[in-house]
Amino acid sequence: MITGRHNASPFQCHTFMSLVYRQLAANRTAEPVVALVRASDGRPVALFPMMRSRRHGLNWLNTDARPIDYCSPILDPSIGADDLPGLIKAVLAAVPKVDLFYCNRLPDRFGRHANPMVALPNAGRLRLSAWTLELAGRSVADLVAAQHANFRGNLRRRTQKLAKAHTRVVSIAEGPDITEADLAAFRAMRIDSAEQKARSNIVEDADWSALYVGLMQSTDVLCKPWLSKLEVDGEAIAYLFGFSDGKRAVAILPASRLGPWKTYAPGLQLFSDTILHFHAAGFDSFDLSIGDMGYKRRFGCEEIGLHDALFAKTLIGHAYYLLWRLKVAIRARMKPIEPSE
Repeated sequence: MITGRHNASPFQCHTFMSLVYRQLAANRTAEPVVALVRASDGRPVALFPMMRSRRHGLNWLNTDARPIDYCSPILDPSIGADDLPGLIKAVLAAVPKVDLFYCNRLPDRFGRHANPMVALPNAGRLRLSAWTLELAGRSVADLVAAQHANFRGNLRRRTQKLAKAHTRVVSIAEGPDITEADLAAFRAMRIDSAEQKARSNIVEDADWSALYVGLMQSTDVLCKPWLSKLEVDGEAIAYLFGFSDGKRAVAILPASRLGPWKTYAPGLQLFSDTILHFHAAGFDSFDLSIGDMGYKRRFGCEEIGLHDALFAKTLIGHAYYLLWRLKVAIRARMKPIEPSE
């Protein structure tokens, strides 16, 4: 099996990608394409999970869809940056009717393993980052000490204040233990919080709702959904949904009550309790995924640089590539995105 923690993100596990491809086919927005590259001895050395679509009058292969928070071609450790141009050229030659191959949101590493894709001369650093918290080999005291001091103090005071005024209970359900009632309550809370914050809610997006419902109901032990909940006096005021891939937990969809509960920061309290739960369960990492929200840095997460890379196959594709290189040069001169709250 070529896919592992050393060369793929949790979003590239078989179950998650199957859900994505099934939904792409249903949406008819892109055509799933998977290319497997073998060495001369028949050994698999690269896997390219892709989608084919048409944009700007050109035929594209790309590696990302909206629900895939970060992604990359999956490469055997024997593959280095010098090998990649030949591999990509072979993939492009094998897939007909393609002008360009676009790799977006490439993480600069998988755990401690560098991603050779970002070493290519045509790879550009995105202004957005991903964030992960290493759990393996660290004590609870280590995790707490890694948090920014003011953040740590404020979160502790808010947690104590809530517990003093109310009966505070945190629970985490995984896989088949997630109830239909909690799924319905979580989705309702997502709708309310998205409306109050004037943000889009991908869980209810017509194109992608079925994917998230499918993930929530998955029974695959290698891609197990989990749902954590913070209750006060028997009422849920925060949910956090994610999935685990072996010993990696990924948080992807938070929801919390606003109004009078906002002062307690229930979402941050639930993040903290959920992190400690997976630490106690022996997980290696807790991934907070893409997005430069300030709380991710304050939790002591490590920043993962994200890159993109474009490869041209045809003359018209090469013309577009030159324009893209100009955009990358301009982007490199811009300031990074300031972390938001």
